[in-house]
Amino acid sequence: MGRGIYKIWLKKENLLLLRGWKMNGLTDEQIAANIGVNVRTLGKWKEKYGQIGQALKRGKEHANYAVENELLKKALSGNTTAIIFWLKNNYREKYSDSQKTPLEEQLTQQQIRRAKSEADIAAAKADILGGNNGSDSTYIIDDMGDVFDDDESKDESNDDKTE
Repeated sequence: MGRGIYKIWLKKENLLLLRGWKMNGLTDEQIAANIGVNVRTLGKWKEKYGQIGQALKRGKEHANYAVENELLKKALSGNTTAIIFWLKNNYREKYSDSQKTPLEEQLTQQQIRRAKSEADIAAAKADILGGNNGSDSTYIIDDMGDVFDDDESKDESNDDKTE
């Protein structure tokens, strides 16, 4: 690319684009690739042209703080929606829509984890018993209990004979 390409990136709309890329988490290397320059060139531009440096300086964290401050301003000015949003996100335990106590929420999470574990175990047993692609997994596992029960009753009857 020719010299003077930096001038294109000094335009307001392109500075906004640079800032947006940075706020979306792109690295300087990725931004340089988007522009079509070497990352060292981008570094020089950041030092030499203050507008480019400032646009890239405002990263995602800065954007979050800016939005948070605007939300706070709206909440403090009496915007009911902003107040509700602020309280629900900053004081979840007190202003959550959930009617569960923290202990109930913890129990629910444990039950979900247990159900997932049991499903994983059932799928693994089904694979071991013949890999029916999950279609008959429940049937196979249900019958497994019968097989084990039959084996135990045979063992008990053999014990009776040996005594």
